[in-house]
Amino acid sequence: MLANFWNIVLDCLSLFLYYNLFICMSASIITLLTDFGESDGFVGTMKGVIYGINPDVKIVDISHDIEPQNTSEAAFVLRNSYRYFPDGTIHVIVVDPGVGSVRRILCVSANNQYFVAPDTGVLKYIYHECDDVLVVNVSNRKYFLSFVSQTFHGRDIFSPVAAHLSRGVDMRELGEAITDYERGQIPELSEKANVIEGEVVHIDRFGNLISNIPFNKLENRDKLRVRVKNLTIDSLANSYAQVKTRRPVALIGSSGFLEVAYNLGNAKEELNCAIGEKIAVIFDD
Repeated sequence: MLANFWNIVLDCLSLFLYYNLFICMSASIITLLTDFGESDGFVGTMKGVIYGINPDVKIVDISHDIEPQNTSEAAFVLRNSYRYFPDGTIHVIVVDPGVGSVRRILCVSANNQYFVAPDTGVLKYIYHECDDVLVVNVSNRKYFLSFVSQTFHGRDIFSPVAAHLSRGVDMRELGEAITDYERGQIPELSEKANVIEGEVVHIDRFGNLISNIPFNKLENRDKLRVRVKNLTIDSLANSYAQVKTRRPVALIGSSGFLEVAYNLGNAKEELNCAIGEKIAVIFDD
């Protein structure tokens, strides 16, 4: 009788450990990156769908203030964010100008993380910077909501797919692996003897002009000038506050790229700059 009692205790303990192991494995992090803003309830609805499938998941908002339909801005924000999340994180990107059209929805595995996004090149930095990328065309309607609208795939496809992934569904069950996905274009640098020319690839909410010139191109080069439009800055600073208020400054920003800013000002407005504006670094040594 005592032996039966301990067998029951051991069985209950095993079930308890199995349940907790399952919950730990299925509970993951899902991030959301959209151009939905906060006024229409779209983001909250997506979260409701996710929690309905996996109430134990954690949801993190990266941003919902991406300029509408601006996949390049979304790509850059994602590039600077995803690497700070733990392995197994699922990133949902809904900046989707082609919603309802024949464009595909993808699930991508790269750098031990997952990305659910439209096939628009919004994952271009992931494709160019990560090894061992696996891309699946999401087509298995088993993992969609029962009703799929033509205008809100974020709710009807992206969210439930991410939620099922967070519960341990193998991404290969979502559809067929493909290789003809849209890789997107990364702006290239022009490098000559004493000049590197890049361009503005992102403008943040402070009006700072962030280029595609990485810090390692400027290492150990003390004598240099940064030129954008009719402005020339004679050296790199270590912080915005190193120059006087409303004065221009060039420095390596948190993304690891050269940026031009105005201390307590707005470089975009001061220089009338837009994405694609050329930025050059001239070396004098």
